[in-house]
Amino acid sequence: MKIILKFFLLVACLSCKAQVIVPIASDSDAAYGNNTYNKDVDNDFAKYIGTWKYQNGNTSLTISFAKKTFEYFEYKNYYQDLLIGEYKYISNGTEIINTLSLLADNSLSGDDHNISGNLIWKKNTYPVCNDCTQNERRIKLSFYDPDRRYLSSSIILRYKNDNGTEKIIVKIYKSDNSIMQPDGSPDEMRLPYGEYILTKQP
Repeated sequence: MKIILKFFLLVACLSCKAQVIVPIASDSDAAYGNNTYNKDVDNDFAKYIGTWKYQNGNTSLTISFAKKTFEYFEYKNYYQDLLIGEYKYISNGTEIINTLSLLADNSLSGDDHNISGNLIWKKNTYPVCNDCTQNERRIKLSFYDPDRRYLSSSIILRYKNDNGTEKIIVKIYKSDNSIMQPDGSPDEMRLPYGEYILTKQP
């Protein structure tokens, strides 16, 4: 009898510590809480995975995205799925930034990448999307200039399928939570803020 009682007590204890799966698109109070797994259950990231390119004359922006699953965030003891990315920016034929090779570096954690995050953004969340349908979901990620990591910027992704041509509309803008920057250092990223339309590459 004691053995059976011990078994049930063990099961009860394990159940108390069981991980709670929270969809990243939910508004649950449990999101990003202790011992949760904030999971891309609706597969919102899938359509962004791959390489995308904006071209205007001899100026271009190339972004590659990948999905990182079950990333552990030790500070708050939770797991999460992330969309991570790296990019190359060429201005007037001169390569300004190229971090694309870092996407394949498995030694980097999600936040170490120059683009990362998992926030689901709705139509009326800033920046407002007047063209979005009522239930359309965008994704908000952190965006960094690798030589100016003290600047905090964000990127909003919106997926469009234009008669079979896959595109993403991205808006890159300065966030309000930049850290104290070094005296005399630049206060803008080398990639200009603004909106870009990128096309899926083969």
